[in-house]
Amino acid sequence: MNSIIKPKWCVPDSVKVLVTTRKFLSTQDFNISYANKNKFNTVVQNRNKLLKVLPSNPIFIKQAHGIKIINKIDKNQISYVADGIISKKRNEVLAILTADCMPIVISSTCGKLICILHVGRKGAEYNIIKNAFKILSKYNYEFVAWIGPCISSKFYLVDLNIKKLFEIINPEYEQFFSKSSNNLFSMDLIGIASSQLRKCNVNKIYLSNVCTFKNRDIFYSYRDSYDQRRFGTFVWIEDKKKGDK
Repeated sequence: MNSIIKPKWCVPDSVKVLVTTRKFLSTQDFNISYANKNKFNTVVQNRNKLLKVLPSNPIFIKQAHGIKIINKIDKNQISYVADGIISKKRNEVLAILTADCMPIVISSTCGKLICILHVGRKGAEYNIIKNAFKILSKYNYEFVAWIGPCISSKFYLVDLNIKKLFEIINPEYEQFFSKSSNNLFSMDLIGIASSQLRKCNVNKIYLSNVCTFKNRDIFYSYRDSYDQRRFGTFVWIEDKKKGDK
């Protein structure tokens, strides 16, 4: 899993997606998050190594489990506290860090506009996807989405209060909860996100079908011992004039 992932979706080849792993680029611990007690110098080294496979320094944001979207097309936006980024600029690399939450990559079918979102339980609750499309819909493109490696419903257990909260938000969300054990419910974050995407007229949704908890030997997983390390999902529009590295 050390190569550029090519989701099977209907966008031009110029839209590139890269997902890192625990041992990306033959590194023993390719953590790229500065959070908490993570080793600063190691993270710096790992982030610098990304330039071996990316066309430019990625745009990292301070993720806050909210609904704010940075629209890089709007030159007046300078804040980097957000959970989503939109861009049209070629070779501008957008980044999201996750460890069970959903990295959602959105692209216009023509490949001229891209968006990346960090969507966990709070992002689904606040519907960051709907907020993103308040901006994306202004550009009159058709969009498709790809949901990258994240925790699957089998391993994402929540209590009755969370289930009821989502049912209050939308009774249709009941279908995305199934009884587990010890008064807990399996929550299908991917199902909820897919439902929210469809309500934004995104009818072509593609999945990585990779569970981070099940594959925590390859990816970092917060639900596995509250791991503070993170892997990255990156997307950019390749500048064909410059060609491949």
